[in-house]
Amino acid sequence: MQDNAGGCGVDHITVERFAKDSQNRLLAIKEQLRKGSYQPNPIKRVWIDKLGSREKRPLGIPTVSDRIVQTSLKMVIEPIFEKEFVEHSYGFRPGRGCKDALRRVGRMLKAGNLFVVDVDIKGYFDNIAHELLMEQICKHIADERILGLIEAFLKQGVIEETNWQEAKDEGTPQGGVISPLLANIYLTQLDKLLPSEAMIWCATRTTSS
Repeated sequence: MQDNAGGCGVDHITVERFAKDSQNRLLAIKEQLRKGSYQPNPIKRVWIDKLGSREKRPLGIPTVSDRIVQTSLKMVIEPIFEKEFVEHSYGFRPGRGCKDALRRVGRMLKAGNLFVVDVDIKGYFDNIAHELLMEQICKHIADERILGLIEAFLKQGVIEETNWQEAKDEGTPQGGVISPLLANIYLTQLDKLLPSEAMIWCATRTTSS
């Protein structure tokens, strides 16, 4: 995921500008969340180079306010789903990284596993079905305010240059703070079907586009 922490969203408010009046802005966000009236802004879409390819991939840039709310939301729900994630999953998880996955691969190779399967799910973030994702989330979260906020972020529209696009029934924008966690939740059922002692590719998977 490309770092867009300093960029501005569709409201043109940068992190620096937000910080100049952060106390009032944060209080306003807090009040909207308390009332259940918070509405995410549309996502600003830009296209960036795809590593190792001539193709480009879309990057969604939320507003600073939306990033703050998504970060808070992630802090609340991530510990719930961390208990559900499998041991051989490493992508976008706290306290885990590529080196941990490589160490696991090394141990498995020494144990006699001789084959490595490299799998890339094409357009993964763009094709996450909202209904199926929410079904997984609802199994572990009952708070209607939390569920409503997650759905609101999934239904954000997109602005690309001056063109407005309504949200579809699938996809979670790359660049969003909570997107990697939602992507992991969606793929967990597949992870659980794969035997951890045999599937090296599962140990190294990341939810890439």
